[in-house]
Amino acid sequence: MFKKTFFLFLALSFFLFIPITSYADDREDLENKITEYTQKLSELGTAKNTLANQIKILSSQYELTLLRITQTENSIKNLEKEINGLTVEIDGLNTKLNKLSSLYVLQIIENYKLQKKVPPFAFLFSSDLNNFLEQYKYVANVQKASQTSLINMETVRSNYDAQKTAKTQKQQEMETLQKTLATQKTTLDNQKAAKDKLLESTKNDEKKYQSLLAAAQSQLAALRSFSSSAGGSSCLSASPGDGNDHNFYSQRDPRWCKQFIGNSSDTIGSVGCYINSIAMTYKKLGFDISPSAYAANSSNFWSNTAYMLTPSPPLGYTFKQVSYNASTVDNELKAGRYVIAQMRMNTIVGMHFIVIISGSNGNYKIHDPWFGADQNLPSNLYSLSSIISLRLITK
Repeated sequence: MFKKTFFLFLALSFFLFIPITSYADDREDLENKITEYTQKLSELGTAKNTLANQIKILSSQYELTLLRITQTENSIKNLEKEINGLTVEIDGLNTKLNKLSSLYVLQIIENYKLQKKVPPFAFLFSSDLNNFLEQYKYVANVQKASQTSLINMETVRSNYDAQKTAKTQKQQEMETLQKTLATQKTTLDNQKAAKDKLLESTKNDEKKYQSLLAAAQSQLAALRSFSSSAGGSSCLSASPGDGNDHNFYSQRDPRWCKQFIGNSSDTIGSVGCYINSIAMTYKKLGFDISPSAYAANSSNFWSNTAYMLTPSPPLGYTFKQVSYNASTVDNELKAGRYVIAQMRMNTIVGMHFIVIISGSNGNYKIHDPWFGADQNLPSNLYSLSSIISLRLITK
């Protein structure tokens, strides 16, 4: 019995080994390419701002994102192999643990039976001392095998727990990478759309590009002047309420106040009044997109600036830019739609966007992305005569 037990124990002492293929060379090559494109973008960023240079920047950003997607996909594949290997190893350890447990129980039973056959001090009554010593030695060997099995069972159990923990960590890492991959693919789509919109808006004409660039710089300078005069791009300490109609968004909301807009160096807190106005207008129509999500899509902005391109309204709606007219505002409000107003403020330098949400005949309630929800127009801050133009998302 002891010999059978010993050989069974040796057979169960073999541990699985799962080799993991190394992708060091491919990984290093990919990292070198990512470094190369990052350096190229840095150099392009200091070059003269021309249409050709902007196209190169957008193309390089696209290629860099493609490389990062490949890098993430490779990491996911490697993780999948590691997780599969751990699964096989865990199953093997689980089987081994069950067999060792069963063996240990059998050894305990055998030990108990032998102790019954050879009770303590049996040698005092034994007529054959040599026979007793053989029996006693056999009992000692069985007890030692039982002890060894118990120790190895604990080792296997410890390895089993460690591998399960490792698998859980790998699975969490996999989930993170899958989210990263989804974000990277969205970024790739946005970058392609941004390049297409740049070519569409400029018709690949350098003069047209420089004209649009000047307009963008002028509007952004006016928006920066407003936020600076109003107290700087100071973020609120907590998210404000959503207004009486539950559609208000603040550019100073701490959830996105410091977020950069598109590929620019401007934040939502400093120049994001138009973004928040668009988000509020869409939400009123039942198409809720947060200012953060809108700002994250680089295709919503011209070149690498925070200058908003003509919005792509929800299906069934069109975008219009018109001069201020009370009847235009009233008709939109009666139809259940908000009106975005581009304004010069009474006491603050610069330019700002607000949203007219209700009222009629020149007396309105507005949502101001900077000063808050449910303000009055006109007031000491706003006058009808300071409205530069209207933006409509209309039918």
